[in-house]
Amino acid sequence: MKLKDVKALVDQDPARRAMQMLKLGSALAEEKKESGKLTVPSPLKARSVMEHEPGLMLLSLHGVAAEEPHKTVGLHSTGRTLETAAGEVDDLVLTPRGRKKRVRAAMRRSSGTSVEDLAIRQLGIGLLESDPHARVCAAYAYWQATGWSEPVMPILTNAIDSSDVDERELAATCLTQIDAKKVRKLQGTASDDKPQTPIQPVKPSMTVLIHGTFAMDSAWYQPGGDFHSYIKSKVYKDVYSKSDFFFWSGRYHVLDTELKKMWTAAAKKLVAWCKAHPTNKLRLIAHSHGCNIVNIATQLGLEACSLVQLSPPVRDWNLPDMQRVSSCTF
Repeated sequence: MKLKDVKALVDQDPARRAMQMLKLGSALAEEKKESGKLTVPSPLKARSVMEHEPGLMLLSLHGVAAEEPHKTVGLHSTGRTLETAAGEVDDLVLTPRGRKKRVRAAMRRSSGTSVEDLAIRQLGIGLLESDPHARVCAAYAYWQATGWSEPVMPILTNAIDSSDVDERELAATCLTQIDAKKVRKLQGTASDDKPQTPIQPVKPSMTVLIHGTFAMDSAWYQPGGDFHSYIKSKVYKDVYSKSDFFFWSGRYHVLDTELKKMWTAAAKKLVAWCKAHPTNKLRLIAHSHGCNIVNIATQLGLEACSLVQLSPPVRDWNLPDMQRVSSCTF
C-alpha cells in the first residue's frame, strides 16, 4: 500500500472516494491475511471513552478518535438514530467541509504512523461521511480492514431501510458478507423462483424488465414504477405491463456454488415465464444480478432478439450464450 492511495481520499468527489475506500479496505484485508499483524489502532477503538463518557459514545462506536467531539468542525445530526449494542444514539455525520478538514488534519498527524494504520484512520473518518453511498463503502472497507463489525453494523443496517435504492442495495450487498441474516427482509424465498402464470396468447413483440438482488419488492421495475413508465413511454411501448409481470426472489449468497443454484432456479423461472408469454420478438432488459439470471436463461435455451444489461456484475463463469441472442431493431 502506498501513501498516495490514502491521500487520494482528501479531495475526491464522493463516488471516486467511495471506490478508493473499497480499494483500501480490500488491500488492508489482504495484508492482514498475509501477515496476521494488522490491528485496529487504539485511538480508534476508544472503548474506555465509550464506557465512561456516554456523550462521546457515538464517535467511539463509529471508530474514530473521540476527543473533543463537540468541537469537531462540521459535525451535525442527520435527524435519525442508530441502533447500537449500547442502545440508540444520534446519527451524526460531517459536512463535506468538515470531513475535508478532519481528513487533512489526520494526514498532518501521521508522522511515525504506518501507512496501513493511517488508512484505517481515514476509513474511520469515512464512517461519518454525509454522502450515503460513500459512507456505506467506508463501513464495508473499515470492516474488511479491521474485522471489527461493531462500528459499522449500525450504519449498514440503517442504510438497508433507506428510500434510496442504490444505498439500500449497496448496504445489503455489503451486509451479506458480514451478517447475511440482516438482509433477509429484502429477499424473497425459493418459492418466489417458481413459475407463476399460465400460457398467454402470442404477442408480436415484448420487452421484459428483470430486477437484481434485494429488489423484488422495489417499485421501479413494476408496472407504474418510474423506470418501467419511462421505458414504456419513451423507449419501448411493448414493455410487459400486466399484473403477472416477471419477478424473482432476489436472493444472494457469498459462495458462488450456492449463488449459482439460486440464480439457476430464477433463470428456470424466467424461461418458464417467457414460454408462458410467447412472442415473436423478445427483448430483455436486466439490472445488476438480474443480468446473471438472464445469462443463465440463455444458457438454458432462452432466445431473445435483444439483450440490454444495466450495471452487470460480471462473473467469468456466467456469460450469456450469444448464439441465443440476435440483433434486431423494432
